[in-house]
Amino acid sequence: MLERGANQKKPSTTLLEEIARALDVPVHALISDNRPVAVAGRVGAGATVELVDAYAKGDGLYHVACPDDLPASGIVAVEVQGDSMSPIIQNGDVLFFTRHFVGIDENAINRVGICETADGRALVKYIRPGREPHTFDLHSANNSNQTEYSVPLKWAAPLRRHISQQDIQRL
Repeated sequence: MLERGANQKKPSTTLLEEIARALDVPVHALISDNRPVAVAGRVGAGATVELVDAYAKGDGLYHVACPDDLPASGIVAVEVQGDSMSPIIQNGDVLFFTRHFVGIDENAINRVGICETADGRALVKYIRPGREPHTFDLHSANNSNQTEYSVPLKWAAPLRRHISQQDIQRL
């Protein structure tokens, strides 16, 4: 009834809490125009960042508003650490991607993507097919870091959206 607009009364706090629990989102996500996305961690752009899942679902370093052109669920946000992708992507920028698959998303190949290497590093790089089977070449946007050749990846996802540090709307 709420979704169809058939219920003319506002839902009670208890009902909002139950809906939020069922959807696994914070209550404020149901009543705010800003759809919050947790910045789950950091991704290296020249800096070495180990991929660590240190937060419960919905928690993170901080929350940002989800861009209007992205879906409300399934979005992951990470903060960039380092400058190997500048001038395109800068230290402190926030990147959005989707991980609805296991392994390498083919849409991440031959474009900028977020990935986890076999040795546990989280990176943002231009991802190209590697010189050896089942490996990838990881390119920086500038010469501050050399290209890493024939790197085995656990997973890779295409970059969906990039927000510059000065344009981030923290919630």
